[in-house]
Amino acid sequence: MTGQTQPRQQTQPRQAWAHLDKKIDLRPLAAADWSPAAVTARLQIAEAFSRFGVAHDEARADVVGSCFTADAVFEVAQGKGEAFTRFEGRATIIERITRIVAEQADQRRHAITNVLVETLTADTASAVAYGIVPVAADGLTLGATVLYVADLKKEPDGVWRFSYFFIGMDNYAGEKPKSGEA
Repeated sequence: MTGQTQPRQQTQPRQAWAHLDKKIDLRPLAAADWSPAAVTARLQIAEAFSRFGVAHDEARADVVGSCFTADAVFEVAQGKGEAFTRFEGRATIIERITRIVAEQADQRRHAITNVLVETLTADTASAVAYGIVPVAADGLTLGATVLYVADLKKEPDGVWRFSYFFIGMDNYAGEKPKSGEA
């Protein structure tokens, strides 16, 4: 079979699933608004992602909830753009995160990085980020690799909060919390 290319074996999840499933539309690098207001917004958006992760790890569902608008939509998927669960509303998000954290009963450390603000207006934004979630429980393992996709709104109090939040896990080590399922 010299000179012939062997077909690539499909991996799970498949490569570039978020783009192929139209969950993200990554834009080319281009000039952006770097005015003081835009820089402040970008920093506050990055902080919303970080605050979500740290609050989740510290079992502070109330602080997680503070990152979301009252009518927020929260979705979780694994290896594809279609969610296996969906929560609607801040109160439901707080209740479900409380149950998920209680079920996990281990120490996680969300490391959220590569925050890209894809669109930004005076009061709305869309952003993507990556995350890895190490788990410390009788040793150290990698719990998940994650893509976050979010729409945010700047609320009247001046705080940028998630109005839509998608967690797309490439894979998940161990058993997924049952409270996270629809």
